[in-house]
Amino acid sequence: MSMSIEDIVYPGFNKSLKELNSLKKISENTYEVLDFTDIEWVRSALQESALSISNSVKFEFRKPTDVEMNDVLKKIGADKTPDQIKDAFNDGKRVIGISSGKGGVGKSTVTSLLALAYAKKGKKVGIVDADIWGYSIPKILGAKFPPIPFSNRIFPSKINDLNVISMEYFVKQDEAVIWRGPMLHKAIEQFLFEVIWEDIDILLIDMPPGTGDVSISLSQLLTFFETIIVTTPQSNATLVAERAGIMSKKVNSSIIGVIENMSFMKVEDSIIHPFGEGGGTTLSEKLEVPLVGQIPLDKLIASYCEMGRLQDITSHKIFEDILEFSDKIDKIAPKKKPINLKIN
Repeated sequence: MSMSIEDIVYPGFNKSLKELNSLKKISENTYEVLDFTDIEWVRSALQESALSISNSVKFEFRKPTDVEMNDVLKKIGADKTPDQIKDAFNDGKRVIGISSGKGGVGKSTVTSLLALAYAKKGKKVGIVDADIWGYSIPKILGAKFPPIPFSNRIFPSKINDLNVISMEYFVKQDEAVIWRGPMLHKAIEQFLFEVIWEDIDILLIDMPPGTGDVSISLSQLLTFFETIIVTTPQSNATLVAERAGIMSKKVNSSIIGVIENMSFMKVEDSIIHPFGEGGGTTLSEKLEVPLVGQIPLDKLIASYCEMGRLQDITSHKIFEDILEFSDKIDKIAPKKKPINLKIN
């Protein structure tokens, strides 16, 4: 079935021109389109989509009236007050922080792989790249377009079937983020509540390494969230990761499992363990949670991350293991606790 002009999806909104009631035919080949964002690349993307259907179609853009804007706000669920958004944030979605004790264990890669697995299973997935100082999710996934501001809120960047927000979109490439407490807290609050996370099933939060401000902020902002701890097999990595687990318990997040990354390498017909063995098992036993799985040190994963094409891993056999990890996570029932922040 061929696509029609009214079926064109409005960038960021994840709804068609017809669904948004934003299209009006004014002549044989000319259409009036409501310009909700006043962003040039959004207009260009819409026009290019139209030309791909018919090379004679022309769009003329018009600013929406207040009535039209309010109608769209309701359709995308962005008409709620800040308090309503916060109160209902956990409703209908699972919020999982991906944490580690130290940097360099592949936490962002694990977050992205799990996100791709859930998307492959038909889930609507959001990613908060909360590693404010070491953001990398957009690069790993190959982001092409930035988030879209809309009516004092913001649509996340759409990367294939994933919805992503990251500090990368808000700082220059050669700038460092030099933030502490209140500024970090505000950034996390905006990422959670000012981004339009429309109808997502699962929100994965790529946490910064360690046990600092971001973990505390999440515990204060969310009524409940779960945590997966990522480690490598080395004993020093698991010792530090254990502290991240202890931190999660202190802020009453439910630790649901451990994932061991860079566990082994396949060399011809042999398996070698360049970083030792057993770290993930030891950590899961200490934290009294399941070992969700082990991810190998794999050249293909590393190459796709470097090229910004990690989504291409979904067609390879190694991705079957990641799908199994997501199945295991689905079966783990979180132990809900009221937030009661006490840090000694």
